[in-house]
Formats: sequence, structure tokens, C-alpha cells
Amino acid sequence: MIEEENISTSDDLSDDLIDEDDDVLESRLQQLATEELNQLSNNEEPKAESSQTPATSEAKPAEASKASAAAAATLEKINGLIAESTALKEQLDERKQQYLRLYADFENFRKRTERDKEEQEGTITSKILKKILPVVDDFERAQLQISPKNDGEAAIHKSYQSVYKQLLKCLKETGVARMEAVGQDFDPNFHEAIMQEPSAEYDEGIITEELRPGYLVSDDRVLRHALVKVSSGKLDGADSAAENGAENSQNNDSGASN
Repeated sequence: MIEEENISTSDDLSDDLIDEDDDVLESRLQQLATEELNQLSNNEEPKAESSQTPATSEAKPAEASKASAAAAATLEKINGLIAESTALKEQLDERKQQYLRLYADFENFRKRTERDKEEQEGTITSKILKKILPVVDDFERAQLQISPKNDGEAAIHKSYQSVYKQLLKCLKETGVARMEAVGQDFDPNFHEAIMQEPSAEYDEGIITEELRPGYLVSDDRVLRHALVKVSSGKLDGADSAAENGAENSQNNDSGASN
């Protein structure tokens, strides 16, 4: 009976310890083992004192040895559970570290793939838009050179101008914007200078004329550099001529008032 009770008690202990926290599992198991040993000792001592027959006295050592063996078996089982729990905890930590490494590698791969995809899409879009820009240039040259002389030519002129406006609208919706060049400081990141000459109006390094328009995309990347003419400095006597012109205008205004 004592062995059966001990075995049942150890099974109940195993079920109760499933829900214990990993950090306190070992100390908890050892505490329960000690309590069980004490309980077994307390249960055996009263029985031994109350027995008065010689047969009961002779059975006392045998029952005590059986109780000790059962307690030792229970303690051994608890120690085995502690070792198994420790091994499982180490295995869980190892799997957790593997999961974290795999997750980090996957996140890096995902971000790199998205970045490569965006760069590829931007490159393809830029190539397509660059092929459209010469068509825009042709429309603008035609607009400057063609002057309708009759109603038929005016109708043709109006029809292709509507196509030109629609094309500009599509470019704007795509994020393409035309650069402002004339009067701006020359910047090699945005402009390409093909000529430099003195100017009567602009200082050195200022763009005096735009020979071919430049374009930007939505994120301020250069789609096409602007071909420009840059001032090498003001012409000699330009300042004095401007001052003389201002004085003459003032004199003319004062004479008119008289």
C-alpha cells in the first residue's frame, strides 16, 4: 500500500509541475521531494508507536526500508524530470536563437528585394521618359517656327498643339518637371554648359540662355541635363552704359514734367 501511494503521489507531482515556471522548476521539485520524504517519515512513526504485538515490531524495519526505497525512487524520478526540463530549456533557447537569426535574414532579404525593385522600376521609367523628351522638343520647335497663314493651317496647328499639351500633362502626372535655367547659377549637377561668353546683363557664372530644356523627376533626380549658355562676366562699359541709360531716362522724365 505504501508503494502504491508513493507512486500515485509522484504522478500527481509530475502533473502539477507542468505548469511551473522554468526558472523555479528545479527548486520546486527538490522542495516537493523533501516534503514527501518528511511526510513518509511522519506517517510511519505513529504506526510504529501504536503497535504492541511482536509481529508488528518485526515488520517495522521491512516497512521502513520499503518506504525509504519508494522515497528514493520518487526522488530519483524528480531528479530525472529536472534534468529533462533543463535539457528541454536549452533546446528551446537554441531553437529560439535559430528563429531570430532566420527572421533577421529574411527581413534583410525582403528590404533588399524591395529596394532593388524600386531602383529597377525607376531605371526603366527614366529610360522610357528620356525617349519621350525629344518628341516634346520637336513640338516646341514646331511651335516656334510654324506660323499659320490660313484657316486650314491654323486648324492643323491647333490639333498638334492639343497633342503637345496632352503629352505635357502625362509627363507632369508621371512626376516630370522642367528646370528653370535662365538667370540661375550654373550647377554641373543640373546643367551642361556648351558655351560661355560675356553678358551685358548677367554676372559671371549665371546662365544667360537655355539651348535645350532640362527635366527632373519627382524625387529631384535629373532626368536630362539642360544645355545652357553661361556668362563669363559683364561686358566692359556695360555698367556705365546702364548708368547712362538710367540718367537719360531720369532727365527725360524731368524735362517732360517741365
